Amino acid sequence: MPPRGESPLTRDKGEPTPVALLKTDPQVRLPAAREAFHRYVRSILDLALCCGELHDHQGRVLKPTAYRLRCRDPESASHHGLGEGVPLAMLRRVPEDPIGESLAALLDLTIPENAKVPLFSAEWAAVDGSVGGAWEHAPDLSGDFTFSYPLPPTEDPASSPTYLVSLLEIVLDEVDLLADDEVLNPAAVLTEDGSLTLRVRPLSQPHPMAERTENAKTAIRRQPLFSVSQTEPTIPILARHWSLLAPLLRISKNGKYTELEGFRLRRTADWVVPSHGHPSEVYEHLARVCNVACSFCYLFGNPDTLAIARAKKSIARDELDTRMAYYRPHERRALFSAQWELNEFLVDPRLPEVMRTLRETTDRPFFFTTNGNPLTPRIVEQLAEVKPVHFVVSTNTVDEPLRQEVMKERPSRTWTALHCLQELHKHEIPFGVSLVATPDFPLEDLTRTIETVSELDPNFIRVNEPGFTRDHPSPMDFDTDVLWGSVIEWTQAMREKTHVPIIAIPSAYEENFFYDDPLAARVIGTVPGSPAAACGLRPGDVIAGVGFLRPTTRSEVVSALMLMKGQVKLRIRRAGQSMELTLDTERPPAYPYTGSYIGKYMVPHGVVTAPSISSGDARGIAQQIEEAGSRLSWLVTSSLMLPAARAFIERSLPEHAGGIDFVVATNDYLGGNIRVMDMCTVGDIHAALVRHHDRTGHRPDLILVPATGFNAHGRDLVGRHWGDLERMWNIPVRLLGHTTQFVF
Repeated sequence: MPPRGESPLTRDKGEPTPVALLKTDPQVRLPAAREAFHRYVRSILDLALCCGELHDHQGRVLKPTAYRLRCRDPESASHHGLGEGVPLAMLRRVPEDPIGESLAALLDLTIPENAKVPLFSAEWAAVDGSVGGAWEHAPDLSGDFTFSYPLPPTEDPASSPTYLVSLLEIVLDEVDLLADDEVLNPAAVLTEDGSLTLRVRPLSQPHPMAERTENAKTAIRRQPLFSVSQTEPTIPILARHWSLLAPLLRISKNGKYTELEGFRLRRTADWVVPSHGHPSEVYEHLARVCNVACSFCYLFGNPDTLAIARAKKSIARDELDTRMAYYRPHERRALFSAQWELNEFLVDPRLPEVMRTLRETTDRPFFFTTNGNPLTPRIVEQLAEVKPVHFVVSTNTVDEPLRQEVMKERPSRTWTALHCLQELHKHEIPFGVSLVATPDFPLEDLTRTIETVSELDPNFIRVNEPGFTRDHPSPMDFDTDVLWGSVIEWTQAMREKTHVPIIAIPSAYEENFFYDDPLAARVIGTVPGSPAAACGLRPGDVIAGVGFLRPTTRSEVVSALMLMKGQVKLRIRRAGQSMELTLDTERPPAYPYTGSYIGKYMVPHGVVTAPSISSGDARGIAQQIEEAGSRLSWLVTSSLMLPAARAFIERSLPEHAGGIDFVVATNDYLGGNIRVMDMCTVGDIHAALVRHHDRTGHRPDLILVPATGFNAHGRDLVGRHWGDLERMWNIPVRLLGHTTQFVF
């Protein structure tokens, strides 16, 4: 073992902790977003790209000069130079100790653990005895929650060159290599020992961190890795690096061999990232558990490889405190997010305290979805103190015995759930009501429910068509089209009987299959108390003009309405007749209308319409086709959106319509009767592309994929990045970044 001082891994015990004052001084300077991770990436790329030349699929040499972190919108991603502008592959620096150098980069961000005990100091040696050293770190004195993760399954490199190539494969899951602002698609590394292929994990498989492989021993009090494979994919990169190193190292503490079981993030402040600044970044972590077990719950039957963690208990107090401490809404920064199943927000007894603390830092509305049974009069009163607060209450039925049976709920909780709407109305807290049109709740029962809740003036009532996964445990033996069709017909009839807008979800089913024009600016309803309700708009009206504007799609109508001020003339078509209404946008609002935003929903001046494809989508498609010089483009869509997609292309892009083929993706991963594009994985899209290729025998110049199913990191439900499609197909793939998000 070399003397301790000779290792690049030695760290000074006296190294300061930059966030020690964070709890008492909110002005303490935090590192730039992912600054430490960028140090790590540059170190690893420096090592990995020196082991040989990068080649593309045609055998051409690639010389990267920069990189960027992968995300949903590549145009917004920052570029980071490599080797001070000199292609690293040309530097030809032969690393003397690749294992030690990569370990040093890893230890700058993480600290390994054994049995939950951090190894602040340890000695290490390569298994073959070639190199060795030691490290020593100062403990974190900030008092933050310890974000600790288990090691994933061990990866098994056979030799040092293979180790560096394997490490490059891992880092490329989160990094795009660039040259002259163009993304490179490396296929192989040419080393002195020959050409080594850069593997792309089969697209039918999930992200490796989405697999629940942790055993009870390694998962004790640790966060699951799949909880961050979507939302902070930089952490799984570090985890996979540790698993790659594990077979190559022997680590000892006080002369005794120590087996690595996990690792922790070394400095919490390194993981403060750009955010949207909404307080939900903190309080959504309260919703990790539920106090009912609805037979129709969409979470039942989800595959184990879904990149969403399932919690058995509420968030730990110290984790919640740490997330609160790093929440900086005015700076648009917050601690990295973890993806947990969103269950019941209000069951955590700390909610009122958290809401009061958050209200001191932000005036943005709180928005909750709840089953209603935690909303006691006392809780409603406490939440009224921190308004603005919006709710969606999953009432489902006003029949108490039926609700208890279907939702597996205690009678006392059912009573609270069905009386909380009166309490919300009393305190003028706006709310929407959610119903599920499962056969467990017959349409006659839903009719009584809507008649009852409408008297309390909800913002809206949403009726969810029943959806289920392939492995849903409850019997779902109904014919989807028959049931969904009957629900839509019933919904349309109910709109004529109530002043509350009734939204059928997914709204695309009604708009695409029940009307001749799937893009028409058809009104679903108006929010009670809003300017739109006062002007006389009715369900079924089609808006043909807003002031001097002539919008042709619902998306354009929403945009036009948001721009208008004062008295606005609306030209509408009603039952085949044209007429004009006057919308007074400055009319004082009355409860329950509080403005053009209700949580995540946009209702300009109270006008409720279904989302639709926008003119921004058309510009994005045309731009991508023209930049690529594509003669044949494949546009991925779903069976639910196919009619609207066809109509949209023919109407908005007639000059390109002949060169666009539609590829219909299905939810093979989730199975069941789910049809929306939002739930398609990269694997689903890949399978659809293969089927289309096999059927047509053609190969396109360009593949266009809607962005709607990918988060800000460009990751799908299992943590796979959309760019993996291009790496697999070796055809330009472009994400349509302007794609409308279908919240209804």
